[in-house]
Formats: sequence, C-alpha cells, structure tokens
Amino acid sequence: MKKIGEGWQYSVYDLNNGRVLKRFHSPIKSYWVILKTIFPFREDSFTKIPEFSRGMKKTALRSFNVLKTKNIPADYIANPHFINELDFEQDKVTPIHDLFSRSDVLSMKNTIDKFIFFNKKLLGLGVIDKSFNITKNYGLNTKDEIVLIDIGELFDSNDAIKKQMIDRAWDKSYVAGCIQNEEVRRYFIEEMDKNFGLSHVQ
Repeated sequence: MKKIGEGWQYSVYDLNNGRVLKRFHSPIKSYWVILKTIFPFREDSFTKIPEFSRGMKKTALRSFNVLKTKNIPADYIANPHFINELDFEQDKVTPIHDLFSRSDVLSMKNTIDKFIFFNKKLLGLGVIDKSFNITKNYGLNTKDEIVLIDIGELFDSNDAIKKQMIDRAWDKSYVAGCIQNEEVRRYFIEEMDKNFGLSHVQ
C-alpha cells in the first residue's frame, strides 16, 4: 500500500482498487504529527500535545456515533466501511486542495457553490463538519459530486453547530487561509457568511 496522505488523526493509504484505507495514528505517531504541525509553538505550547492527541480519539469516536444516529447517505461520505473501532476504508476521490491547485478562478468558485449546496444538505440532516474545512476535509467523486472525506469531526449538537456559525469557523486561517487565490478566498468567506452566517443562527 502506498501512503498518499496524513492528517492529525489518520494516515491514508491507496488500496489500488478505487478505495483508500484510513488508519488511525498510534499515540506516539499522533504526537509526532501534531508536533510537526504546531512547531514553532506560536499559538500552542508543546505541552498541549498530549491533550490534543487524546482529544482527537474522543472526537473521532463521538463523530462515528453521529454516523450511527443520523441518516447520512453513504455516498455523501465516500461510502465508508469500518474495519475496527477507528480504521476504515473509503472511496478514493480528488481532494479539493488538489482540485484547486489546477483550477481557474471560475471553476474554483463553482466548486465553492457546490460545496455550499452540499453543506446545506448536511445541515438539513442536523450535521456539520466542525470547521467547514473545504480544502482538507472534502473531495470530488467520480460523479463530479462534493463528498465529505473527513468523517472524524462531525457535530450534531444544536449548540455546537450554532457556536461554529457564530464563530465563523470558515474564516479561520486553517480553513479559508488554505485557499491560495485571494479572489477565491474572499468569495468563499462572503458566500459562507451569506449562507451560514449570523442571520441563519436561531
């Protein structure tokens, strides 16, 4: 298996059959991944690493419980198949950050429109991805549809969802800041504000 990606929670391996394997990090591995990410500790101290590592497992398990209680269509989340409590397979899709790297401005804006439409459908089911992290947590499947590929950070609590909207989670540096084109980044923030901002908080 070839490793093709890595995040705070998982390493991703290509199974060469149109599917990927997502393997949850061991504690030591997660410490290393987090250390690389937060160094040189401008925003978070290295002493926070154990807390972050423990929190990731709790967040993932809580999120997977959301999958059991909410009727989310499997194709919305790239048809996951769990191997054990934390590891699972999914359809291999094109991550949005890869798509954006080779798209023009109009195409990226169209993708953002599709992303917003998709997240409205998720919200209609009572679920959101914690931070609406478009470039890292979403992809485009073979049907040219937006899907959520990071299923380890789902929120279904009304209070938690409301908080993310009030905080404008999409405007954080680790979300909007990952959109390199300034015009597209501005469009993303404006459209998210319009569709998920304070006027939609009840």
